[in-house]
Amino acid sequence: MTAKAPAKTFTFKKLLSIVLFAMLGMVAGFFIGKGLKTLPELTSKVDALLWWDLLLLPLSFLLVLAVHEAGHLLGGFRKGMRFLLYIVGPFQLTRTTSGIRFNWIFNLGTFGGLAAATPDPDQPIRPQFLSLIAGGPLASLVLAVLGFALFLLVDDRVGAHAMIIALFSAFIFIVTAFPMRAGGFMSDGMQFIEVLRGGDAVLERQQLTGLMAQSMAGIRPRDWKAEWLEPAAQAGSGEPMRRVAIRMMALLMAEDRGQTATADAHADWLAEHTDDYPQGFRQSLTLELCLHALSRGNATAAKMWMAQSKGGVVDKARRALAEAEIAFEDGDKSLALGKELEARSQLKHGMDAGLSLLTAERLQALLARMASSPGKTLN
Repeated sequence: MTAKAPAKTFTFKKLLSIVLFAMLGMVAGFFIGKGLKTLPELTSKVDALLWWDLLLLPLSFLLVLAVHEAGHLLGGFRKGMRFLLYIVGPFQLTRTTSGIRFNWIFNLGTFGGLAAATPDPDQPIRPQFLSLIAGGPLASLVLAVLGFALFLLVDDRVGAHAMIIALFSAFIFIVTAFPMRAGGFMSDGMQFIEVLRGGDAVLERQQLTGLMAQSMAGIRPRDWKAEWLEPAAQAGSGEPMRRVAIRMMALLMAEDRGQTATADAHADWLAEHTDDYPQGFRQSLTLELCLHALSRGNATAAKMWMAQSKGGVVDKARRALAEAEIAFEDGDKSLALGKELEARSQLKHGMDAGLSLLTAERLQALLARMASSPGKTLN
């Protein structure tokens, strides 16, 4: 694999998405502001606010985001889906093999919030996805209505804060329900339309979540029941994010099966398409490219990919494994051993039990390499 990073291009589509997002926010703000001028109750309640009430605005916005993402999960739960991930601002809850785990996460790519759940394979898939997607905007709409009602019923500062929450929630409802793409993510509105149309998009979601469920259940990549995976990876999805996800899973499977040429082909393709994966999750992709480069003895490329893997939602054991292997290649056996121990301690906290098996095997191989390499210096 080449050590040269793919060029980061600011495409016209990205610029258009930002412009549309900004225009939508301005239009929404204009009409909301125009409507508020007709409310005589607003002036007296806003006047009751103190300067330090401004400090509560970030908390109000986090509350609005929390309700929106919880709405997604509740929508999925009502159709039998299983909790996987919940991110609101810097707070992250993840299902792992040892239960639900809390983590801090500081990454702008996921700061707006994210929720994920895996479908029940014994139930119709399409209704599950539709309910999961629609739950977020509906929760935001309900919160906006409740906030406005509380504003009308309660006096002074409490009423003013209720209006602020209502406005935030109404804004989130509008920008998520509007069909658009931003930062590699599809809006809820665009996803809902895609799933409603059916066809390959629903099948791809079902197949990907099915593989995720297998892996989370402790089935390692080489044993995935994924006869469709290689053909799908070669054909390519019409949705960039899913296309990259399919290829990344195909890379893991090829690596675990010892299919060197196939793994190299997938890694080379992924190296050219990292921008198709959204920030916050792109780090998991570049981390796998780092590990692939290490397996091919290309320490220069590995360090380049590791530099792009800081932060984000990644498997901590995989990150520590990569750091251990890089330290070993640099001749620092002491650091390598410390990172190996860190990776091993993180295995039980990983949300992907199948991937953890792959990580544990590679850690064992690293220990064997360190034991049989006395030429490496101990720093």
